[in-house]
Amino acid sequence: MVRYDDLFHLGIIVPDIQKGMQDLSNRFGVTWPRKPRISQTLIRTKNGTSPITISGVYSTEGPPWFEVFEAVPGSLWSTQASNIHHMGFFVDSIDDEIERLVAEGNELEMEAVDANGNRISGCYLNTDLNIRLEIVDASIRESLIERIKSP
Repeated sequence: MVRYDDLFHLGIIVPDIQKGMQDLSNRFGVTWPRKPRISQTLIRTKNGTSPITISGVYSTEGPPWFEVFEAVPGSLWSTQASNIHHMGFFVDSIDDEIERLVAEGNELEMEAVDANGNRISGCYLNTDLNIRLEIVDASIRESLIERIKSP
């Protein structure tokens, strides 16, 4: 079950990551442990599987952390009416949670996958309220938090 106590970050899409980081620092007093990381991952959506390159960084302060991404036009990470992109939660079983949330009418929007199409990390599901959830397997909680905190 997705529980509020398991909320660990708020994903925010910004048009320019440096400016977005500065704006969030000015507004909320958050700091950044490093420069944004550029990563390429393979994703699967209802339109198929494709690579995407994204630039993002987590705030030093947290949980919940701010996770800031630079917008990628034409993708799930494009700028939208609300730039709060998603809420990230740890769950005990991604498969069980996907099954439960889809049965409730939520849409599975994206899964990060490897070259063989096997899920490798989190998934996005969008709710009827248009609140996108990212669910991440709780078994990687400690390693992900260490990665978030590392310079």
